[in-house]
Amino acid sequence: MVLSSVHQAKGLEWDAVFVLNLADGAFPMQAALNSEYAEEEERRLFYVAVTRARKALYLCQPTWGRDRERMMVMLRPSRFLAEVAAPGDGLLEQWTIGERR
Repeated sequence: MVLSSVHQAKGLEWDAVFVLNLADGAFPMQAALNSEYAEEEERRLFYVAVTRARKALYLCQPTWGRDRERMMVMLRPSRFLAEVAAPGDGLLEQWTIGERR
């Protein structure tokens, strides 16, 4: 098993790739949304991430997270997810790993 950041992944490939934390404000980062250039750089990094997988690609989007005041909030999916697949096209599966109590 190899743990890599998107920044380190350029030019490398693995059989399975998990791209984590695909929520707006995390990927793309909130700071990148203030600049068209910075958002495009985040989009380029996303492209690098999704093209590293030989056999299986898992795009992981959290449903819940904490805001700046540490309150639980529902997170929006990353805007980049809509660029690779649409709901109902058979490419996306929803998995529930744990339930919020």
